[in-house]
Amino acid sequence: MIERLLRIREEKNRKRPKFLRQETWKYKKFRNNPTWRKPRGHSSKMRRKLKGNPPVVSIGYRNPKLVRGYHPCGLPEVTVYSVKELEGLKDVAVRIGKVGTKNKIEILRKAIEKNLKVLNPKIKFVKVSSEEDIKNNLDIKDYAQSFILSRKLSDEDKEKIAQKAEELGIVLQE
Repeated sequence: MIERLLRIREEKNRKRPKFLRQETWKYKKFRNNPTWRKPRGHSSKMRRKLKGNPPVVSIGYRNPKLVRGYHPCGLPEVTVYSVKELEGLKDVAVRIGKVGTKNKIEILRKAIEKNLKVLNPKIKFVKVSSEEDIKNNLDIKDYAQSFILSRKLSDEDKEKIAQKAEELGIVLQE
């Protein structure tokens, strides 16, 4: 049933026109950002929906009620801010909310364990202060842009960690 509705939504999205702001084609200032504004002019032909004018946003273009809030992958989308919120979830697409890197790593790790689809898995940096940190973050390696060595480490420790990271195929930054 939901697959059928998702197909209908995709069809509607293909048929749905680009809603242009009134007279965007006349002015340069709208070229880069033609955001929608409702036409409110007294004698506006667009407001009166006269033939030959761009379409106006109306409720008839809306998606079916059952698939509103679904991600294009076909799963309902849920925003998560903590590991606790992942507990009851099953068959959903998870979007990690605005949280710190440590919390994001924990949420990502738990989501990977539960086989949930994560919509925004990229982590900017993972701080590494020991070889154990590298081992702990192996499952996150594909999602992290780079690993940063802690500045407090001695040169010997940095070399050891760099060697271990090279073995595991992890890129380090200082």
